[in-house]
Amino acid sequence: MDIGDPNLRPLCILGEGSFGHVFLCKCKLDCGARYVCVKRIRIRQPNQEMKMLMDEIYIISQLRHPNIIKFFRAFVYRSSVNIVMEYATNGTVRDAINGNIKHFPPIKKNMFYSIIFDILLGLEYLHIRHIIHRDLKPENILLDKENRIKIADFGISTVHSSHNPTKGLIGTYYYMAPEVMRGERHDFKSDVWSLGCVLYEMCNGVSPFQNAKNLIDLKGLVLSSAQNGLNFGSISHCYGIEWGCLCEKMLNVDAKKRVSVFSIVTGNPRIAISYYNNYFKCSK
Repeated sequence: MDIGDPNLRPLCILGEGSFGHVFLCKCKLDCGARYVCVKRIRIRQPNQEMKMLMDEIYIISQLRHPNIIKFFRAFVYRSSVNIVMEYATNGTVRDAINGNIKHFPPIKKNMFYSIIFDILLGLEYLHIRHIIHRDLKPENILLDKENRIKIADFGISTVHSSHNPTKGLIGTYYYMAPEVMRGERHDFKSDVWSLGCVLYEMCNGVSPFQNAKNLIDLKGLVLSSAQNGLNFGSISHCYGIEWGCLCEKMLNVDAKKRVSVFSIVTGNPRIAISYYNNYFKCSK
């Protein structure tokens, strides 16, 4: 298959959706070869789609962090925009959960700590740079060959400022914060809600809102008292009481009362010590 660059040889399709395909490619280099993934986005309505694509490319091209997927370059070929990125060999957090779904918890304690601190490091980096991810979910959290986390897919991310408040119904419903569902202004705490949903699922193997029978049901659960019937005790039992309490605070319907990433990493001494140990390892 011709992908539009003779230095890229497609090997297989890693994923597909309404946007197009993600290919695993072998990339020829002067010093050898490496594997990369290429997100190929079909352009059907240039006037509407190119602005969002340029925003995505601009955002990921500015990011340099061990827990953010690395951007290499982008090019246009046959009415498609191709984004060349780092390839994370060990799949996604969704794969890790599904692969151990018969066990409780699906994500074991040591791996949980590694995953959660890596996500927090990546999110803190994004938020310091005024970037809201807006679609944090297990499918967009990748694992490299050492099982280190790489946050990916910045297709609907945005740069947030007080002069340009973020609005709009956008993201994946099961991980979407209540204020986003209501179409209200939202900020970095919408990512914290999504992280709470991911944390809950890593322990319990299911979404906190699994009982929703349809989209209307789901909105009702999220927009009302979302914490009714949620099993935070299982998180406390498996990962420590501090994480059960934090997950409950992450899934607070009132964004003003919801914890921030900074509060998560500084509010508990045990978490703060572990987090900053990882932080300084990451900075080396």
